[in-house]
Amino acid sequence: MGNEDLFKMRKVIKYTLIRIGFRVDLIGFSYLCYAIELVILNPKLIHNLCKGLYVQVGEKFMVNNDLCIERSIRHSIENTYINKSFSEINKLFKMEIFSINDKPTCGELIKLVAEYYNLSLYENDMAV
Repeated sequence: MGNEDLFKMRKVIKYTLIRIGFRVDLIGFSYLCYAIELVILNPKLIHNLCKGLYVQVGEKFMVNNDLCIERSIRHSIENTYINKSFSEINKLFKMEIFSINDKPTCGELIKLVAEYYNLSLYENDMAV
């Protein structure tokens, strides 16, 4: 993947998370962006969150404890759930994935946003 493609992918990931309702000032937002990027580039990582994906995120952000990475991402998800819910995901996919009371797990959210990118669903939602 070239630099231009990588820049576009990062832009789409951030735009998507902001649209869902994530706060950019939480550290979990940065961790989540990078985790989604890694899963897009290597989809097998989604099957090994704690000892694979979170470790790689920790290496980038110089955090030695993968539980801190997971906790920060969970905090971002919880904050979004409390303040906005995840009904915006339904609009992104044009189908009901989450009801007003549903909250995705870290893995579910990472995989959903990665698939949103992989399926190029963002092309109708934003000018890239």
